[in-house]
Amino acid sequence: MKYLFLAAVLSCGLAQPAFAQEEGNGNDKAGFRLEARATLETPTVSSIAEENDVYKLGTAMAYGGEVGFDIAVSDTVVVGPYGNYEVSTVENCSGADCVSATDNYAFGLHAGVNVGESGMIYAKVGYASLGLEATVVGVTVSERGDGVEGAIGYEQGFGRNFYGRIELGYADNGDIFGINFQRRHAGISAGVRF
Repeated sequence: MKYLFLAAVLSCGLAQPAFAQEEGNGNDKAGFRLEARATLETPTVSSIAEENDVYKLGTAMAYGGEVGFDIAVSDTVVVGPYGNYEVSTVENCSGADCVSATDNYAFGLHAGVNVGESGMIYAKVGYASLGLEATVVGVTVSERGDGVEGAIGYEQGFGRNFYGRIELGYADNGDIFGINFQRRHAGISAGVRF
């Protein structure tokens, strides 16, 4: 009987912090989030003919999603891990010979600061991997390049759980097919926070 009483007392004590958060004392940007992304991306190559030159592979849309879990470190700041995956539509062809971006995935650390009633300015830094595919004389080969990614953006909340985002980012994907590749992106997303 005393164990039942102890369990009841402990459960009441543990329930109080959760109740306080529901009353609005916590950071409403914290928790698990899931979002759909649409990104205008531009994979580029650099230092081919001379040092610091830049050429675009192409500019097209990429579609995918992101998951994250943000932890409130104060009433206005969240920090947590994220991961995203996008399928690319970038392709550059000369006759039957083509080079295309296949996909991009990234994971790292996300940090945000609440602004106003329902906004947030955020930044991300992490590891990114860009996939490329080349078809020359009917032979197709693929390769990936990995490196550091960074992004900044703004989130606007719509109600308690839904939000929209705009984001700008850059990744240095290293050596792919013997050429140094980067990826620039500007995108929008719509998400839900649980």
